[in-house]
Amino acid sequence: MSRISAKLIRDARRISPFLPRLLPANRTIEQASLELKWIKQELPKEDWNDAVNQRYQLVPLQYILGSQPFGGLNIKCKQGVLIPRWETEEWCNKLVETLKQTHVKQLVVLDACTGTGCIPLLIGHELNNIAPKIYGLDVSGKAFDLANENLSLYKQRYPNNPIDLKFYLGDVFDAEIMDKLGLPKINLLTSNPPYIPYHDYIKSIDRDGVAKSVKLYEPSLALLGDGEFYRSLVQNILRPSQAEAFVFEIGYKNQADYVNFLLEDDSAWSIGVMKDSSNHIRCVLGWLNGSDFDGLKTLCDDVYLFIYLFIDV
Repeated sequence: MSRISAKLIRDARRISPFLPRLLPANRTIEQASLELKWIKQELPKEDWNDAVNQRYQLVPLQYILGSQPFGGLNIKCKQGVLIPRWETEEWCNKLVETLKQTHVKQLVVLDACTGTGCIPLLIGHELNNIAPKIYGLDVSGKAFDLANENLSLYKQRYPNNPIDLKFYLGDVFDAEIMDKLGLPKINLLTSNPPYIPYHDYIKSIDRDGVAKSVKLYEPSLALLGDGEFYRSLVQNILRPSQAEAFVFEIGYKNQADYVNFLLEDDSAWSIGVMKDSSNHIRCVLGWLNGSDFDGLKTLCDDVYLFIYLFIDV
């Protein structure tokens, strides 16, 4: 990463004495100014200096401010739990809008690796008329506690919008996880699992790796992973639950290929991929042919015909 020039520091100081300390995390005066605006809007004046000092140490802004917007909701954030990303918010918004237009009569959702609980909270908020039961699952005690805290905050803010959501502690690698949870039949499985392989995790952001602030402050437990998570989601949750559809966030095309490989022996499934607004493959999704979830095909940029082969839709 290039050094910050003396001129840039001088220019920033002319605007605000706070601004130079925000440059290491932002690199441009425009982005630093935007963060300073958020700090001043969200925090009392006596906390501004401490917030700027934390940001100078690359603490993520969401941990400093304590929250992150997510599809119209405000999700509480704490260190030790992954911060919700815009990519997740984007596909989740697309999913709920599609489900509103389909003929799904009743939606029973399980969100695995739920973190803050942002995905099931948004689904429950937007689809409370057809989603009588929603569940979230995470192996992290910190995530479990924060998800429940976000659920309590949601109920306080929306007392007239009933949401039947329950969070569980559990491990997707546990082959008996569905029996242990004792859930009724679910029909939609969602997940944003850890999907960054170690060799990419250790790269610098200049080499398409992970930002230093993420490695310093966000939990590697929620970041480091690859095909083993998708195998466990399919074998330990999707198949035993008899779900009719799934949406898994991914970071790499080969992860979508692997999910397709895991299900290619079952002709009842259609599998596709969804790209994000940056044109990166962001989700692999599937639905049982002839089910109420056939409409998920409209979310796909490509649908698998055979393994490793796409057709346009």
